[in-house]
Amino acid sequence: MYLIGNAMKNLLRNKGRNILIAAITLAIVVSVVITLTINNAAARIIDEIRLDLGSRVEVRQDLMDMREIGLGRDDVSYISIEDFYSFARSDYLRTTIFNADMYAWSDTFCAVMDDPAKPGQVERSDGKGGIVLDETCKLITTSEPAILPEFGAERAILPGGRMFEGINECIISEELALLNGIAVGDGIELRSAIATDKHYSLTVVGIYSDETEEYSNMMFMFNRPISENRRNEIITSFDTLMTAGWETNAGLDMKTYYFLNDPDNVRKYEDEVRSKGLPVTYNVAINQVAYDKVTGPLSGVRGATVTFMIVILILGAIVLAIISFMAVRERKYEVGVLRAMGMEKSKVAFGILAETMMVSVLCLAIGLGAGTAMAQPIADNMLAGRVTDAEAEAEVSGGGNKVLFAGGQMQTDDKAAGYVPESEINVSLSAAVILEIILITFALATLSGVICVVVITQYEPLKILRERS
Repeated sequence: MYLIGNAMKNLLRNKGRNILIAAITLAIVVSVVITLTINNAAARIIDEIRLDLGSRVEVRQDLMDMREIGLGRDDVSYISIEDFYSFARSDYLRTTIFNADMYAWSDTFCAVMDDPAKPGQVERSDGKGGIVLDETCKLITTSEPAILPEFGAERAILPGGRMFEGINECIISEELALLNGIAVGDGIELRSAIATDKHYSLTVVGIYSDETEEYSNMMFMFNRPISENRRNEIITSFDTLMTAGWETNAGLDMKTYYFLNDPDNVRKYEDEVRSKGLPVTYNVAINQVAYDKVTGPLSGVRGATVTFMIVILILGAIVLAIISFMAVRERKYEVGVLRAMGMEKSKVAFGILAETMMVSVLCLAIGLGAGTAMAQPIADNMLAGRVTDAEAEAEVSGGGNKVLFAGGQMQTDDKAAGYVPESEINVSLSAAVILEIILITFALATLSGVICVVVITQYEPLKILRERS
């Protein structure tokens, strides 16, 4: 107890030096609290996104990749719808969502931007020397209407309507409904623009407000194709699409998502579907571009905080080491007296180490509170800056180019369309973070203490007293 009591008295006797040590230690603790809480929060969000986008595998013919390796229109291949169902029967998967888009036309209603005098009668070349009716709308289908993108944010079902549930039920945009005088309960007729033998008689069960951009791609904004105007999207179930008797995906843009139990099994799953006959023109992969777009700002924040913390720890450790070394030299006479009185080196070292630990504990208590209070606004500011930079970069890079292949399958090279960078981060001081901070703080205190011990063991008491006299 004497050593502890003496250490507490020494803290007051040497206020100036200890205040300096405390200030440096506190600055380090606060910095570590801020950086670790932000880093761990960003890592947690990135991991959650990885479980979503990283687990969501798309089996889709990648027309962009085909073009890059020299393949073209004649190399497009189609697989049976049954194959898509077969790919869903795998032990590597936890669930599957079937999505598909189909270009369509109709002469029973006028699409937005279509000619009201002759709706659905615009002709175009089919690329093979023939003439077909140009598509004027797009049938969007999904097996999971509850997770349709943009609904709940930029789109919403208007009062009096509902989301589709049964076969041959659909929802349409408010603008399309007003243009044609369509109300909930009315029927509309559609026909595939490519596979012209596919007919649909749909009942409108809901009308949705739409605040999305009319065109999702800069190239579409320039060309303004009628079928790509988002007000002309008619949304229904995937089962409804299949009622027309599709045998292959020719004429469809299949966007089936297979969700893995473990994101690391993507290559194993690819081997499985390849063995089931998936052509080499199809990719089995996560949407890496979208993943990078969503997590990019968070990854940037993590990198910045880790770098900052490393710099602070290195500089802080160096400064504390220098101050500790100088402090022991200043207290050389005190050490000499204690040693001359018969106190062992280990006890002298323990007393000085106890002083360092007391300062560290005090700084730790203050630093945890101060760092936690400062972490959230700093995290928000850092992430907002990263998101702004990402959006500016995306705006400069622009949209993709339209590429239309036989079979009606079209893709653009903007694979991140519809995805936005993660812009929210909620930091919190978890038990794991507190433990990490405690360990780092005590490691710095131990470093200072070890330096003191090393210096003390070099001093002989008689020599110290002789130099003093």
